[in-house]
Amino acid sequence: MGRHRLTGDRPYRLRQNKNRAIDVEFDMMPGKRISTKSWNMPDAIEFAESYLKKLGCIDVTATIPTLKEFASDFFTRRDQDSLYMHDKLYGHDISITRYEKCQDLLDNYILPQYGCMLVTAITARQIERWLPSINPVQKNKKTLSNETRNKILVTFRLVMDEVKKLGYRTDNPAKDVKLMSANAQEREALSPEITSTLFPEDLEKRIEVFGSTMWAAYFSIIYDTGFRPGEVAALRVKDVWKTPKGYAVSTSRTVNRNEGCIKDRVKTTGKGYKERTGLVFDDTAALIMRLIKEKNLTADDLLFTAPQRKDGLLMPEVSNKHFKCVLKKYGLYHKGLVQYCFRHTHTTEIRGDVSDDVLAVSMGHTKLRDDYDHQKAQDLIRRLDTARDGFFEFRKRQDKAPDIIPISQIVDEK
Repeated sequence: MGRHRLTGDRPYRLRQNKNRAIDVEFDMMPGKRISTKSWNMPDAIEFAESYLKKLGCIDVTATIPTLKEFASDFFTRRDQDSLYMHDKLYGHDISITRYEKCQDLLDNYILPQYGCMLVTAITARQIERWLPSINPVQKNKKTLSNETRNKILVTFRLVMDEVKKLGYRTDNPAKDVKLMSANAQEREALSPEITSTLFPEDLEKRIEVFGSTMWAAYFSIIYDTGFRPGEVAALRVKDVWKTPKGYAVSTSRTVNRNEGCIKDRVKTTGKGYKERTGLVFDDTAALIMRLIKEKNLTADDLLFTAPQRKDGLLMPEVSNKHFKCVLKKYGLYHKGLVQYCFRHTHTTEIRGDVSDDVLAVSMGHTKLRDDYDHQKAQDLIRRLDTARDGFFEFRKRQDKAPDIIPISQIVDEK
């Protein structure tokens, strides 16, 4: 039977059964019937109302909201019941920028499509069909990347999680929809042609390639160490070290491009090492010393700055733009080449010459990632060739008398 006439727009249905007590089925628990243990309709209604109050999930006097009514300012609210305050209470260090970006996705994509629908009426099938068909709001973009579509879906999941927590429904339809496969272009290692062009041994020529001592030192460090761009941008004079065999740099900070400030951590996920260390070649050290002298820097000064910003911070997008300009000047640029490729180059060039454990420390990983290694057949053969004797040792021993024998044999011979 449908919703009983006595229940009006209450969030439940009463079902009268022959020779059985009246059952109640709540909108937020579809398919689940609970016996009121009463054959009397007023008593059954009283049971249902008491049960709602006992749940304590929703205001039982309120009607079910539309998604727009529920989530119009979902990520920008700062009250005690907001997602922001919940994350803060549970110690989740999430930047304000991330909340703002989620609110933009909510306002530009989710609410225009589902804002007028009741939060209980949204289904996984609807979202599943809608997600691949989303068009970008920007007129200059033809299509959205799958990464952006996934960000929209994750934002939707966060909103519907709150809908579920407040008892309007027992499921999260956005979580029943799979993320789309990533279509981002894979990173690559820079070719020997590129690295030999960008990093000539003659430092005057290297400075000429990059346009200044600062840029030559910046990209020499990122090439030598495999540091992330934000980590290099946060280096201070006192982060450069003289060792018994050469020079090194270390940092526990990074320039965060989302918030436009320096964070006291080297990676946003919190995984891996808390501090980065890396070795630099003598020519890179010479460039660093020259930069310090040219700019008359002191111990606490940043090595690399951007004069166009008041705070002087060198943002990763600025250095990446300069990197692309240098590549284009020498006819070396193609789509997909970014400064982050230096991390892949670092692993590719060094792996096999040092142990994976040591290389992982240099990369700032607790365990070396294979997707950073782009070695080709010749490189792999070179690694195998260093262990050639071990591969054929067994064959050399075949025709020789065994050199490992039981001691009992020696005793018997004597």
